Amino acid sequence: MKRVRAGLIILLHTTLSFPVCSQAFAAITPALASALEQQERPGGRGGGPRDNESDGPREYSEVITEDAITSTGMFDVHEVGDDLFFEIPQSELKNEMLLIQRTMESTLQDPGSFFTGGPRLIVQWERQGDRVILRGKDYDMIADSTAAIWSVVSGFRRGPVLATFDVEAYGADSSAVIDVSDVFLTNIPELNPIDGLNRGRSWVEESWSFEDAVNVQVTQSGSGRGAAPSGRGGGPGGGRGGGQGQTRSQTARVFFSMARLPEEPMMPRWHDERVGFNSSRSYDFTRPDNRLEQIRFIHRFKLVKENPNAEISDPVDPIVYWIDPATPDWLKPWIVKGVNEWQPAFEDAGFSNAIVGRIAPTPEEDPSFSMYDARHSAIYWRPSTVANATGGQIVDPRSGQILKGEVNMYHNIMELQKNWYFIQVGPLDERAQSLPMPDSLMGRLVEYVVTHEIGHSIGFPHNMKASAMYPADSVRSASFLERMGGTHTATLMDYSRFNYVAQPEDNIPLEYLIPQVGPYDHFGVRWGYSPIPEADTPDEELETLNEWAREQDLYPWLRFTTADAAGSDPEALTEAVGDADAVKSTTYGMRNLERVMGMMLDVTEKPERAMRSLRISMGKP
Repeated sequence: MKRVRAGLIILLHTTLSFPVCSQAFAAITPALASALEQQERPGGRGGGPRDNESDGPREYSEVITEDAITSTGMFDVHEVGDDLFFEIPQSELKNEMLLIQRTMESTLQDPGSFFTGGPRLIVQWERQGDRVILRGKDYDMIADSTAAIWSVVSGFRRGPVLATFDVEAYGADSSAVIDVSDVFLTNIPELNPIDGLNRGRSWVEESWSFEDAVNVQVTQSGSGRGAAPSGRGGGPGGGRGGGQGQTRSQTARVFFSMARLPEEPMMPRWHDERVGFNSSRSYDFTRPDNRLEQIRFIHRFKLVKENPNAEISDPVDPIVYWIDPATPDWLKPWIVKGVNEWQPAFEDAGFSNAIVGRIAPTPEEDPSFSMYDARHSAIYWRPSTVANATGGQIVDPRSGQILKGEVNMYHNIMELQKNWYFIQVGPLDERAQSLPMPDSLMGRLVEYVVTHEIGHSIGFPHNMKASAMYPADSVRSASFLERMGGTHTATLMDYSRFNYVAQPEDNIPLEYLIPQVGPYDHFGVRWGYSPIPEADTPDEELETLNEWAREQDLYPWLRFTTADAAGSDPEALTEAVGDADAVKSTTYGMRNLERVMGMMLDVTEKPERAMRSLRISMGKP
């Protein structure tokens, strides 16, 4: 990325002139056209005609003036006054790109919000004469591009037109200069704009161009009715200033990131119900068995060995999770450790140092870096009362390659972990027998949550069967737990929390009370991420993948159950430890609960703050 004044580069361009319709910015959608007519933008692209408006592309220097601030990269980005111009070269037309939107800050959020999600689209730029089109892409249907049916399937895969633009000028090599300001500041539904967006109170803040991506940060303002307390404004007594039905002003700072998809898609790996992976689905009209088939391929990061001949090698591009600099400083080392806990599992797949956690730079340290960038996996720290955390992925729909992993850590997750630990294993750990718990314990509990959510973001769903694969009495044995990697459940992806089956007389090491990356996790990473160099197609991998999956026949703790099995598989229980014998394990758990009750007086003989913490742990405000 390079930001320069346009006056330094104007002499590098030759200008062309072609006829074009007189309207400077073509209608995006019928709804948007109506919105543009109703919203004022004095002196801008959404208001009346400009004094210098012409009937076609103008001279380059008339559009990209000497006052322009230019960022060079995938395509050059020019800020000219309040306008934002993209200069799209011929080479980027028809290239498929990922476009995501994330809200950085917003008056729409109340303290109980999840602060998560946002649009994720596959788009491409097209050109028709002196018009540029931004089109979405669909991947529900696929076919061999050499098959006759491809001509029809390809037509159905053409997605909606999201926006059209008149070419304002032409640059070097006939690159098309278009004004894209209104893409980010008007009501395109797929980009989830703020309710009642008002163009006059919205603007582009900054833009960046890189070799393979373009980022734009904007302020959007509008007005709308208060929403439910779940996040967009608040309901009666639960939001930010009003109940349902109240119209009020709203403002959000929004980040858009557009990144070019890999030129050559990663080779997919077929999904197998026996091994838990998130997956993408498409209808394939050219499978060899002469029937329409819904195919599934797993979600995984692309890892390539630096040394293909080595049994274990560093990857060419490791998986890097950038940790929010807004994270409490004392927790940052624990979160880094939570990411790195997956490294041994990737070593089983042939990769050393495959996944690492790093602290993201602040805007002062690197103004061009953003965790919201579509190219960066991130762990966000959210200022929320939500006692939870989430993990997910954004993938290339052509291959299942994870392009961006995202973890949301909500600040109040610490309250939930403290309560669970106190109630479930408080009698086994002296550190939990006084409130507040020490940072060394709270940090370890947060680390556990991070490792679980990273599991989701590298491709794994929950596996609720795992905790039933160990005999109930075995999870009371320190030697058994040591043999199984120091964890009482075969996977960190089970809702198995803390080892409440263990009794004080068992003398279980404290580190074995908290779930860790387990045997199933190693197996899953090896099955999904190990290279199969002799295979040139996904079908050619199937024999090897089946052989690996059959290891479950010998080792039941490597087995997986789908979310669909909940309620029908008696071993697929949540919030359970040792559920191979649920009655016996519950009996042990009740004994620990009796001990917790006996601790209550000692814990409550503390200052008021500790008493309040205890009340919360018992489910009272």
